[in-house]
Amino acid sequence: MTIQRILIVSGTHGNEINPIWAVKHFNREENSLNHGIEFEYIIGNPVAYEKGCRYIDVDLNRSFKESENFDQHKNSFYETNRANFLVDEFGIDGSKPCQIAIDLHTTTANMGTSIVLYGRRFKDFCLAALLQNKFGLPIYLHEKDKAQTGFLVEAWPCGLVIEIGPVAQNFYDPNIINKFLIIIRSLRAEIDKLKNNLIELPKELVIHVHQGSIDYPRDQKGNIDGLIHHERINQDWKLIKKGDPLFLDSQGIIHKYDGDEFVWPVFIGEVAYKEKKIAMSITKKEVICSNTQWVHEFKSL
Repeated sequence: MTIQRILIVSGTHGNEINPIWAVKHFNREENSLNHGIEFEYIIGNPVAYEKGCRYIDVDLNRSFKESENFDQHKNSFYETNRANFLVDEFGIDGSKPCQIAIDLHTTTANMGTSIVLYGRRFKDFCLAALLQNKFGLPIYLHEKDKAQTGFLVEAWPCGLVIEIGPVAQNFYDPNIINKFLIIIRSLRAEIDKLKNNLIELPKELVIHVHQGSIDYPRDQKGNIDGLIHHERINQDWKLIKKGDPLFLDSQGIIHKYDGDEFVWPVFIGEVAYKEKKIAMSITKKEVICSNTQWVHEFKSL
């Protein structure tokens, strides 16, 4: 199947409003068909967007789960029904089938512009390699975390997240909006070049692989009892080694990283992750050699 339709999702979290503005602007300036590729646009969680909150009942970006593995009582949740609607409408077997999903997010953490992948699908690696080659973006590979599953892009044959920050929730930032526009505008041209053998993937793909998450220090009642250390604030993607400070608690005690291996933190202090008991996630850097199979599978979409 020739790549024909790409789903661009903004507002998967209702208080991440910059991607919504960017997509509206892009939709006004672009023809619907270009390089033989058509975009579909959708606000992932329109009710949460109207209310200015992240979600109504549960996180939409954790609601795309296999039905047999999902608690049936959650079928009454707005986001569960919304996830089902999006798949029924735009999934590969939907009424407006899309082969690729691009999910646009912002973060309060100092992540810059980055790519998030879920799992090791060859098609995803191919698309991520295109964008890393074009823009030099870091890639966060989120895998092997049983506490966090059901991500939107996993419901499509190919997909990835574009994550840009830092920006406050419900705050418009023209610079953030422009960064989304630059990436969206380039998608069709880069894919077209690959389809027509006008560019090659880089020989290597550099990724940061999720190893786990670290919670804030907490007191006996479970309340947060420490701050992210000043040496760690805004240091996403920066190396941490044994003995480096992570937190400063209310007693003035510095909590240090005690692992033996080097790690790289991401989503440091992300506001939305406090409810998930995550102060930061840690990754290991990995270099993957490009594979011709990536391109073959991507072209076969």
